Amino acid sequence: MDKKNYEEDMSIVKMFIDEWTSSFNSLEKEILKLELYTKDMELPDNLLADIHCIKGGSSFIGLSSITRLCYEIEIIFKALENDEITVKTELIDSLLFFLDFFKAYLVRLNKIISEKCFTDEDDERYLETQYEDQKNQEEQVYNSLKLAFKKCQVKEPEENKIQEQGSDNVNLDMLQSEEFKYGLAEGMQEQFQLENLEHIEKIENDLLMRLDSNSADREAINEIFRAVHSVKGGAGIYLAVLNPQSTLYIGLKQFLEIVHAYESLLALIRDKECKFENNLVDLSFFVMDYLKSFISAIDSEKFEKLGDQEILDKIKQQLSDLQSLNSTAENARVITPQEAPKVKAEDVKSKNNVSQSIRVNQDKLDKMMNMISELLIAKNSFMHISSKLNTDYDLPEISKEVKEVGAYVNRISDGLQNSIMSIRMVEVKTVFQKMPRVIRDIAQSTGKKMELILQGENTEIDKTIIEQISDPLVHLIRNSADHGIESFEDRLLKGKPETGRIVLRAYNKNKQVYIEIEDDGKGIDPGGVKIKAIEKGIVSQNEADKMSQNQLINLIFLPGFSLAKKITEVSGRGVGMDIVKSNITKINGKVTIESEVDKGTKMTIQLPLSLAVSRGLIVEVDHETYIFPLDNIVETVKINRNSIHEFNGKFFTYLRGEAIGIEWLSKIFSTGKRDNKKEEMNAVIVSNGFENYAIVVDKLRNEQEFVVKTLEGHLAAIPGISGSTLLGNGQVVLIVNPVDLLKLAEE
Repeated sequence: MDKKNYEEDMSIVKMFIDEWTSSFNSLEKEILKLELYTKDMELPDNLLADIHCIKGGSSFIGLSSITRLCYEIEIIFKALENDEITVKTELIDSLLFFLDFFKAYLVRLNKIISEKCFTDEDDERYLETQYEDQKNQEEQVYNSLKLAFKKCQVKEPEENKIQEQGSDNVNLDMLQSEEFKYGLAEGMQEQFQLENLEHIEKIENDLLMRLDSNSADREAINEIFRAVHSVKGGAGIYLAVLNPQSTLYIGLKQFLEIVHAYESLLALIRDKECKFENNLVDLSFFVMDYLKSFISAIDSEKFEKLGDQEILDKIKQQLSDLQSLNSTAENARVITPQEAPKVKAEDVKSKNNVSQSIRVNQDKLDKMMNMISELLIAKNSFMHISSKLNTDYDLPEISKEVKEVGAYVNRISDGLQNSIMSIRMVEVKTVFQKMPRVIRDIAQSTGKKMELILQGENTEIDKTIIEQISDPLVHLIRNSADHGIESFEDRLLKGKPETGRIVLRAYNKNKQVYIEIEDDGKGIDPGGVKIKAIEKGIVSQNEADKMSQNQLINLIFLPGFSLAKKITEVSGRGVGMDIVKSNITKINGKVTIESEVDKGTKMTIQLPLSLAVSRGLIVEVDHETYIFPLDNIVETVKINRNSIHEFNGKFFTYLRGEAIGIEWLSKIFSTGKRDNKKEEMNAVIVSNGFENYAIVVDKLRNEQEFVVKTLEGHLAAIPGISGSTLLGNGQVVLIVNPVDLLKLAEE
């Protein structure tokens, strides 16, 4: 284990020790009060919280002796809470006995950490290393707690009593089974799933890809072993708290067997310094797919079709094959983790400053964001009230005071908004790291040679957007690999390197996030797109002849359009690109495409930093108020009526020499007619990503931050509207969807 990993592990243990010390002090104080306990139900609650804190931490880092004792104490506190036992001297003595044992345990644990450096090759229960008397003390505490529980039980009516013989075991077993089922196991499930998925993602998207390109990468092999070792340890802890009769327990045992077998394979590869050949990489991906499937199936507890036996057989076969390469008895056995060299304690320096983090459920962050959004609406009200006090009631002094308070609230709300936004931001690396696996799979299935280059992985974006962009991004990467990159024979004939190049990059620009997928493949031929579109009846010959090359290329985003000559597992069914554009549009994003024949193609996705709060332009049309999101606005202009022209029932104008379509918002929404009698008209120039359009409105008011409220039921189907929001004066206004608006304008 390197110094960094050791320090990280020890920082976690130290963090728990700090928490336990605080819990210990609280427990000692409250237990001493128990002798005066009457009906104060808050007292057991406090005790339960402290002991649960110790139990959860000790279980997480594998201190089974402390977990076991805390579990018994939890049973006692629960029984106290339910009036099933009474407080007697024996009970207080046994609880204080535990505290004495626990205090000594913490001292010894600190000594172990400060004096000895252990490695991941040591037994995972190293922290449980016992002094000679410690095991005996643990048993004494355990028996003391059991006996105290028995002596303090409230006597029940004769007909409800359990038979004297074996009554202790029956009662405790009943309590324990319920506790295991609904207590610790329930709290550990999410932790088990999240932590293991992080390990699997690291193995799959980073370490295995490194080994695929360099089979002798010893560091990557060691990191995989360490991650799998952690997965095994977490599974073992989780298994210990499950009901042995449950479906999950049986499934997790098989999961643990597979992980253990895979770990043994990794140990042999590492210790015999074998190369991580392609067949091992393939097997490892197979194992990772199984592990992910199992974790996903935990909620439903349906493990029957995961193919665990097939995977186990493959691992054992590979293990046998590797062992047979080492013909001697010494080489034929699996090397155990304990045989690796130790790291000396003096080589490790502990961290003085340990960074602490906390995992928070996303629902809680979303609720907090909603509350801050409401505050955003409230702060806008101050400006409205200030203006009203000044103009309607002629109270300029009070108006000024309200305005100053509003400015103060505005600063606070902006600070809160920025803080919670920063918490919600995650690096695009979480999505980007999935793509090397995608490229590898396509390269293997098509026989092509290609490489993927990742740039700007540290670019941050809102987690909700990351989750929704993942699938569209995978589809675009697959298209570049399958449609864009040629076979190495064709590339050599064109004078290109035989290995195709795909670049996936992300960067920030003008408060937007841009993601680009650029390849050096064959590009998109506008002429070929034109022919295909006419054949499929998507456009007529006359319409196609009037289209620019850029417009022709963008036809690939239409439903059912495909340039693939044959259907494969990767593509060719004429579905996908329209879904990609639709999904990106739903999160207020845009996708554009640039391509040159035999040079390559670049897809650009433009995304907002967040979906929670946006800025928009307030406009008025026929005495109704609407908001245009700024993300889709190119500019606002005044258009002279003499510069508006009509052709075949469509209107257009020239803006800096470029002809663009024009339509009245009142006509689009059928709230009025086209009013083209004014000398000058206000227009909002909006874009759908590859063309601009002018939308005429009556008034352009002001910019304002707004919070999107989704429309429900029949209102959600209104074309051209994406939601609603509240202004500072309490007025409900509709939010325009510019992309849909352009479709309506062109119809």
